[in-house]
Amino acid sequence: MTTQRKQTIIAVACGLLAALCVFAYTASIKSEASMARAAALRQYGGERTQVLVANTDIPIGTPITKTNASQEEWLVDMLPQGKAAQSFDEADGLVAQVEIRKNEPILLERIGDGSSRISVPDGLSAVSVSSDDVLAVGGAIRAGSVVDVYVEASTGEITLIGERILVLETSTPENAKDEKITWVTLAVKPTSVQELISASARGTIHFVLPGNSAAKQAG
Repeated sequence: MTTQRKQTIIAVACGLLAALCVFAYTASIKSEASMARAAALRQYGGERTQVLVANTDIPIGTPITKTNASQEEWLVDMLPQGKAAQSFDEADGLVAQVEIRKNEPILLERIGDGSSRISVPDGLSAVSVSSDDVLAVGGAIRAGSVVDVYVEASTGEITLIGERILVLETSTPENAKDEKITWVTLAVKPTSVQELISASARGTIHFVLPGNSAAKQAG
């Protein structure tokens, strides 16, 4: 067998192996998507469903009303993870527990009766900002963590807006597994609330865990 023929056979074999790998990966992705779709269909009972959608940005503590929300028909496949409110009856008397953005389906876990599940230290205020696992130190942040808070502007400029800030709560329960952080609630001085909300609106919030010696100073 000539060298050229050997090389041709090896190249063909490598090509077949690559094609099999792509096929297996594609099949895996399709399977995951199919399972997610099936779960959504079981939850809402159809290809399309009526859900409440924010007509405008809804700040924390704002009641859900026909002024800032409306019923819209959505494809089940396009709904975010979670249980969306399907009527105003489900949201009656409830307020936004985190900021809800315009055109976003209103998830039941993001609204409540306004009562607090957390204890806010005297002289401080609780404020929540959107986040994710990457921004929240790989999802390591939990209630009781002490963090430094930075904002990254669209220009790439990074500014420190608070040091040794207490985390009161996150979207991920203490013992939860495989759940992603979507928001973080902080205890800040009342004079810093506006600055933090403004920073969240104009850029990306990053959380940094200081070293043990720095964290102890927060106590």
